[in-house]
Amino acid sequence: MKNSKRNILNKLGIAIAITLFFKIVFFRIDEFFQMDLLFILAIVIIIMQGNEAINKGLNSKYSWIENSKKRLIIQSILSILFTSSALFPIMYLLHQLRFGDGQIVNHKMIEIFPPALLFTFALLAVKIGSEFFSSLKNSLIETEKHKTESANAQLQNLKNQLNPHFLFNNLSVLTSLVYKNQDKAADFINELAKVYRYVLDTKNSELVPLQEELDFINHYIFLQKIRFEDSISFEIKIEESKKSDYLLPMCLQMLVENTIQHNETSQANPLKVLIYTENDSLVIENPILSRSDISESTKTGIKNIKQRYSFFTDKKVIVSNNGKVFKVILPLIQKK
Repeated sequence: MKNSKRNILNKLGIAIAITLFFKIVFFRIDEFFQMDLLFILAIVIIIMQGNEAINKGLNSKYSWIENSKKRLIIQSILSILFTSSALFPIMYLLHQLRFGDGQIVNHKMIEIFPPALLFTFALLAVKIGSEFFSSLKNSLIETEKHKTESANAQLQNLKNQLNPHFLFNNLSVLTSLVYKNQDKAADFINELAKVYRYVLDTKNSELVPLQEELDFINHYIFLQKIRFEDSISFEIKIEESKKSDYLLPMCLQMLVENTIQHNETSQANPLKVLIYTENDSLVIENPILSRSDISESTKTGIKNIKQRYSFFTDKKVIVSNNGKVFKVILPLIQKK
């Protein structure tokens, strides 16, 4: 409320200053306090508000950072058209109120119109400069924030994948395999190495092609199938045209891991995980088979993914749970 009042007072102060300037420059001293002083003030306020409305309207369509040249051209043209179309009829009306001579163009209008237009654009230039540098400053702040958030997310992902539970479970499986099936144990070691290699290779990547993430998830699935055998199944259906689109590294694996952690797996009632593309998105879906021995989820993994996605696209990560099926929809990103 205080900022709003201060803003109104600042605008009124500027309008009064401009009005007094034109009165001093273009009118005689004995005409200074005539009624047209209020009309001139009204003209200034109308032109200021109109140009501000143009500026606000363009803010939602053309960014000063991404489309600075286009924004400057469009705003300049719109401001010229508005200021000219507003200034001329109002000045004509003011002249008729004072003299009533019916003249469409008179010497006073010719004298005042050009400098009034130039003065308007001088103020507009200051406004545009201020808007541009403000946008630039905010963009730099957002970039730094993004770098920090991205670095934290990447570090967290690395910790999640290299945590002792993940390694312990796989080493336990490997120990059993060494005695039962040495060839399978060798395959298991090879796939485990590929999982860790991918984690290390992508720890500094912001986006990865879907094909790379699918190759990685296949290595991860191999490990899970050895561990859970027929208690879990995966069905992957990906459109060929979508494999070159991008997504955040490790997010698919994180969602698959959450699915396994939060659902019951048994040979009598296997957990079926579906991974497929639909409407420019990647969908991870599973029936809800809630475990009784697990604490309530903090949902930090999903929150982390949503936060990271917000830096790359306006499309939202969608999470749905109808009590029977849990589904996460990840937007696929096309790099320009």
